[in-house]
Amino acid sequence: MKQDFILYPFSAMVGQEKMKRALLINAVDPRIGGLLIRGERGTGKSTAARALADLLPEIEVVADCPFSCNPHSEDEMCASCMRRWGEGEPLPVYTRPMRFVTLPLNASEDRVVGTLDLERAVKEGVKDFETGILAEANRSLLYVDEVNLLDDHIVDILLDAAAMGVNIVEHEGVSYSHPASFIMIGTMNPEEGELRPQLEDRFGLCVEIRGERETADRMEVVRRRQRFLDDPQLFRSSFEPEQQGLRRDILEARRLLPHVTVDDATLELVARIAVELGVCGHRADIATCQAARALAALEGKPDVGEDHIRDAAEMALLHRLRKTPFDNQIKDLERLDRIIERKGKLIDLPFQDNLATSFAAGETTTAASDEAASPPAAKMQERRAEAASKEFEIPSLQGLAAKAVRMGAGKRNSTTTETNSGRKVGHRLPRPDETVGAGNLAVDATLRAAANRTAGTAKPFSIQKEDLRTTIRRRKVGNLILFIVDASASMGCNERIEATKTVVNLLLVDAYQKRDRVGLISFRDEDAQLVLNPTSSVQLANLRIKDLATGGATPLNHGLAMALLVAKRELRRDPDMSPLLVLITDGHGNVGYASQNPLRESLELADKIREQHLSSVVFDTSIDISRIKAGRAVPSHARRIADAMGADYYHLSKLQPQEIIDRLEKHL
Repeated sequence: MKQDFILYPFSAMVGQEKMKRALLINAVDPRIGGLLIRGERGTGKSTAARALADLLPEIEVVADCPFSCNPHSEDEMCASCMRRWGEGEPLPVYTRPMRFVTLPLNASEDRVVGTLDLERAVKEGVKDFETGILAEANRSLLYVDEVNLLDDHIVDILLDAAAMGVNIVEHEGVSYSHPASFIMIGTMNPEEGELRPQLEDRFGLCVEIRGERETADRMEVVRRRQRFLDDPQLFRSSFEPEQQGLRRDILEARRLLPHVTVDDATLELVARIAVELGVCGHRADIATCQAARALAALEGKPDVGEDHIRDAAEMALLHRLRKTPFDNQIKDLERLDRIIERKGKLIDLPFQDNLATSFAAGETTTAASDEAASPPAAKMQERRAEAASKEFEIPSLQGLAAKAVRMGAGKRNSTTTETNSGRKVGHRLPRPDETVGAGNLAVDATLRAAANRTAGTAKPFSIQKEDLRTTIRRRKVGNLILFIVDASASMGCNERIEATKTVVNLLLVDAYQKRDRVGLISFRDEDAQLVLNPTSSVQLANLRIKDLATGGATPLNHGLAMALLVAKRELRRDPDMSPLLVLITDGHGNVGYASQNPLRESLELADKIREQHLSSVVFDTSIDISRIKAGRAVPSHARRIADAMGADYYHLSKLQPQEIIDRLEKHL
């Protein structure tokens, strides 16, 4: 296979054994369903996925077929190859390596599924199709970097193709289908947002990786990388024996795989694991068994053992155990070991769910006896917590998360877009100053307009400027909720900061379902800080806002200026997005941004936010909403800022998380 660049050898990677093993078993059995690699940036996710391509075995394909059909299997042929096969025509065959096909993050729908051949349509009036990425990936490896950032409509296409092994295209007045069976390898950084649950479940296996923690390993990573950069060919040749060994292992495992057996006792163990861990559906059971067989084949074993089940189950269950972003996967994986130790057999006690919870927490006594044995200090602590909750109530995050999942994915805004992303929903006449390119040309409507213009005349068929039609697309867009939080000493107490943290977490539950994003700007002392860059990642949000600092002066204007910059930046990235600024402050700003008059400057910044047509809400936490000056009532400065911003205004002398959520509902 011709490469545009020299691949880093798979066998040269240091550590990351789980990821490498998961990639190898997908190479042994592509039917497993692909692999999702989750991990922090700079850990070799993309390098490993690309390096796997160099180990994939060669395949026989129909030489003149654009879909690389299998010449020996009717089930893996397109309609054209099937017709030729049925007529007894000999199919030309040639052997080539499996391809490594990359799905670009900004790929359009036409690029993914295929599109009409514009040249033939214009010159010959023939509707012929150019193949897309899914055709190139058939019987090969499809790599999706930053899979969690894909547009929803592209995700839907991948879901359909991965589930059926067929790409069905219905647009431009023509319908066609072709085989699209591929190994899908996706990589993602959870800090950049969660993956849509429906797509996550489609991956057969999942591994989470992080950078090496041992000094010697990190040193070896640097040494090998430097050697590769200095002389790539020499470096590759030094690892060629290991590469050849891995290729032989994969081929031998593929030959052995059909003969690897899974007995009924092992199948029962897999089923017990899924039942006790509360896994939804049957994909986990199937993926566990397939991965365990591939692991056994890699080791040259004719039978699947408990060790194979343990390793396979961890990869097949990791991304399926969390029903909400707040569930603890680690505890469930610890239970996995105990289930395998007792071979999946249930202990004859009346409440199995309670027993499993007791095992997971390492308890040896009943809940009743624990309560009876609680020391007085613990009871006093419980009473203090109960008293505090009456004064400042924080809703149960876990319960709300579960409720959000039960209620479904909710709804997002749907908007007409000028970009090439989104589903085609119609066509229109182009504007006088608009340039019509291949990406936004409505081909079927253009051809019909040209045909109608030349019908009944002696003029030959041709397309003129007046015939051109532009595609109308619609795409779903999420909201951006950007909090600007006063963390200065004038806010009075930490309870208001804690309330804000809770609101951010509650909104992330909703964002997890709708792919909305939440950001947080905090201002205190002398400036503002972007504590939480806009994200839908629950893990990152919890990490960033856990220790939010408070106290000091009130640089309100710094917070407003940063909010304006962040909102404009995000709108440049996605013009169809709907940002919402949420300012929580008492309005007592006393630090200027670029002026010696903080009060006047804050109103000027608020007016700039209004000029950008940014939706906004102001929560005033000051004690008094107005004061008497010269015999008349003067509104609080927070109220004046809200008026200048064109924001909805609410006075909350006592911040309650649920009250803020209720106020924001009509804006989301």
